[in-house]
Amino acid sequence: MRHSLFLICIAVLVTACAPGIEQEASSEFSAEELYPVRGSGFAQAFVRRDAGLASYREVIVEPLGVADIDIPRTAVAGTLRRDWQMTPEKEAGLTAEWGRAMNRAFSGYPRVASGQGVVRIAARLTRIAPGRPTATTIGGELQPPGSTQDAVEISAEFRLYDDANGRLLAVIRDTRSIISVSMSRTAPVTVVKLFGSWAATLHTRISGK
Repeated sequence: MRHSLFLICIAVLVTACAPGIEQEASSEFSAEELYPVRGSGFAQAFVRRDAGLASYREVIVEPLGVADIDIPRTAVAGTLRRDWQMTPEKEAGLTAEWGRAMNRAFSGYPRVASGQGVVRIAARLTRIAPGRPTATTIGGELQPPGSTQDAVEISAEFRLYDDANGRLLAVIRDTRSIISVSMSRTAPVTVVKLFGSWAATLHTRISGK
């Protein structure tokens, strides 16, 4: 009896942790028939009910979009404004690092130029803004004890398309924070961790594994 109850509890926990699709379509993406998703691992996720993401076996990864990032004109304590604003060198570094992160996460997916059964992934950074350190701030453990170094919040949007017909399958948005001083370099370890986390979670949601 105890064994049966244990198995039932495990099943309930797994179900509770698995992503679930809401009953009503998103008002923002009603034309695309996208529904909000609970427990996606991202701040927001919207998906078609018939997306069938796990059925896609090949992938196209577009270069990271780094144009038109919203960067407020606000000072970040302990840094100069140029430390965390974009430059051509930083844009190139971020784009290259995103490509590497996606290559690692989707190493089991053949890369193609186009075709049937291909999911196309378009990612762009949407905002880089001052924030406060949290328990999940990437790189926070690298700061000296007692440091009051501020953080920078980085927001991104990911769009998944069926490459054959151009149909929008899902829109995903997320915001994470990293220590602000790390933005003074083009591809610091904190950005590597951030991009790796995003890419790995995208792989999990697409592959179902």
